[in-house]
Amino acid sequence: MHLMPLLAQMPMFRMEPEHVIAYISFTLFFLFMVWLVDTGRQDGRTYVLWGILLLMLSCGYGLIGIPTTAIATAAIQKVSFLLVLGGMAISLLPAPATISTKKEDDHV
Repeated sequence: MHLMPLLAQMPMFRMEPEHVIAYISFTLFFLFMVWLVDTGRQDGRTYVLWGILLLMLSCGYGLIGIPTTAIATAAIQKVSFLLVLGGMAISLLPAPATISTKKEDDHV
């Protein structure tokens, strides 16, 4: 399959200033929300929140209408789904048992 006929069917896209402003604002909002969510601990809730934030970012990129962000939107949505699914699985699994390494506990 040749690439040129496919590219000839794509409409020409002009980058408008509104698209650039929307792209930058969605990205900055995402980075601000990540800064608020990232508390340093990695439990199931953190992964679920990361997934929700990525889903919000992909919806914002889809609303802009730029062809390259529309392609990236599907990939971002798949990653966000995996993060939410993994976070739910981590939160449902029991916590691992801790092993004591103190010498006093060995003599008891």
